Formats: sequence, C-alpha cells, structure tokens
Amino acid sequence: MKTLKLAVLLIVLIFLNSCLDDNDDPKLPKGDYENGYFIVNEGPFQNGSGTITFVDDEGIVSQNIYKTVNNEDIGNVVQSMTIVDDKAYIVVNNSHKIIVVNRYTMEKIAIIEGDNINNPRYFVAYGDTGYVSNWGDPFDPLDDFIALIDLNLNDVKNIIPVGEGPEEMLVENSKVFVNLQGGFGQNNQIIVIDTSSNSIDKSITVGDVPNSLIADNSGNIWVLCGGKPSWTGNESIGGLYKINTSNFDVSSFEFGASEHPEHLTGETGSLFYNLNGKIYIMDFKSSELPNESLHGFDGFYYAMKANNGELFVTDAGNFSSEGTLKVFNINSGALIETIITGIIPGSIVF
Repeated sequence: MKTLKLAVLLIVLIFLNSCLDDNDDPKLPKGDYENGYFIVNEGPFQNGSGTITFVDDEGIVSQNIYKTVNNEDIGNVVQSMTIVDDKAYIVVNNSHKIIVVNRYTMEKIAIIEGDNINNPRYFVAYGDTGYVSNWGDPFDPLDDFIALIDLNLNDVKNIIPVGEGPEEMLVENSKVFVNLQGGFGQNNQIIVIDTSSNSIDKSITVGDVPNSLIADNSGNIWVLCGGKPSWTGNESIGGLYKINTSNFDVSSFEFGASEHPEHLTGETGSLFYNLNGKIYIMDFKSSELPNESLHGFDGFYYAMKANNGELFVTDAGNFSSEGTLKVFNINSGALIETIITGIIPGSIVF
C-alpha cells in the first residue's frame, strides 16, 4: 500500500512540475515585425523601388525592411499591402506583381505575376480567395478586372471584368465591394461581387470619382466621392454616400461647389475626411455634414488612417525624397510624434 501511495504521489508531483514548466515558458516571438505597424512607401514613379517602413510598439523605426530581409528591392510602385492571418500581400503596381511574405518576418514566400496581374492596385481576401483590383492598360477603359487568387497555391484562378478604374475594396456580408474610381478617367460606380459565385451581383451608382470607402459597425458601407476636378472641364461636387448592405438602399450628403474631399477613414463611431487642407469628423449617425474642422490637424495629406484613438497622416513632401508620418491624439488634437518614412508614404497598415 505504501508503495502505491508513493507511486501516486510521484505521478502528481511530475504532473504539477510539468504544468509549472509550461506556465513558466515565455511566449516565443514570431518575428521582428510582430508588434507595431507598417508604412507602405510607393517610391519614385517610373524608376527606383518602393519600400516598407516598420514602427514597433516602442516607437523604434526600421526603414526598407523588405530589402533588409530579402536582399532585393520590392519594385515600382508599391501601391498597397494587406495582412491576412500570418501573411502579407504586397501589391506592386508598375512591376505587375504581388509579393507574398511572412507578415512577422517579412521573408518572401511567393510572387504572383503573369498576364492576369496587370497594373494591380489593392488586395482583399475572403476564405481561400484573394481579390486584386487591376487597371490593365491604363489607357484602355475596357480591360479592367478583378483577379481571383487561390491563396493556397498563390496563383490566379480566374478574373472578373469590371468597369474602368477599380481601386480599394472591402469585404462585408460575404460580398466584396469594389470602388470604381475611374483610373485616368472618372467613374461613379461601386461593384458588388458575390463571393459564393464570384460573379458581379450588383452595380451601385454613387457620386463622381469615389476615392475611398469604409464599413461601419451597423452593416453600412460609406463611400467618399471627390467629384470631377476643374481641369476636366466638367467639374462636379463631392459627395458622401451610405450604402445599406442588407437592402442596398443608398443615401447621400453633398458638399459645396468646388469641394473635393478625400481620404475617408473611421474610428469609434466616427468618420474622418480631408478637405481643403483641413480634417473633419462626422458621427456615423449624423444627418448632415460637419461645418467646423478639427483644430490642430490642418494639412494637405497624402494618406490618412484612424486607429485606436489616434489619427495617422502622411505627407509626401516633394514626392522625390523622404516623406513623413504624423500621429495625432484624436481627442486632444495633440501631435504625438513625427516619423521619417520612405519616398511617397502611401498607406498605413496595422
């Protein structure tokens, strides 16, 4: 009996020690770029390479991280980057390719390219399928398309022809909403792709030149339209459109004459946009556009992103040398920090 009790006690001690060892083990880091955010720098147009800047949670800035890790340039122009689980998809416009990397280490996994990746712009994913907006030949308004990517094989499996100038996209209610800005022209459509059939479900008319779109927490898509600029000879006003994704009802807010808003982003129940060098905030439930801009946020910005109570804005400067990113506290308007970026900082990715 004593021997049995000792055996049981030994087993219990071994089990407890094992549990303690498991709890004491530190969580291993996934890579150098696990905690922080990325700045996608387009790079000089037509020559040279774009870059990616990383800012960690301690505020330490690392430049050109893709080349640091892979010993090669990304390409020209780095249009956008989208994180999906443990991978990041870097869309390189003028080089006609998408680079797949480990989002924690920035190590290259694959390159997606070929005839069905032609002037790619933006990337979103739903399930095992990636959706890439492509201009095709920018001077041909009839050859624009969405490329469907098999995320397991990193290869194009099909394309969906669309109207001119597909740009940003988002996924809501199992559908992909595609912003048709117009490329070198001007468009006024939002295309809705049904992900179950990967076919166009609906085309929604909005204002001229839709330049950005976001989703709120109530199942609505907000689309900011800049309107046709004066140099077209047919200037039109800007507008903000709300699309109900359950029934596709559309409501709108019109801006004044010669007002061309841009850079729509959202945070904690509010919309933010840039207009005439000022930033405006609007509650999702508001029935009219705001009259007063936010104090202390003035600037003509190249990109804008709200995140976790802060507003991130980029300045491309002279478009040929290093740009900057500024971080503001949304509530107080205080400038938290200014960060040097690569050439033409085009987007901020969390």
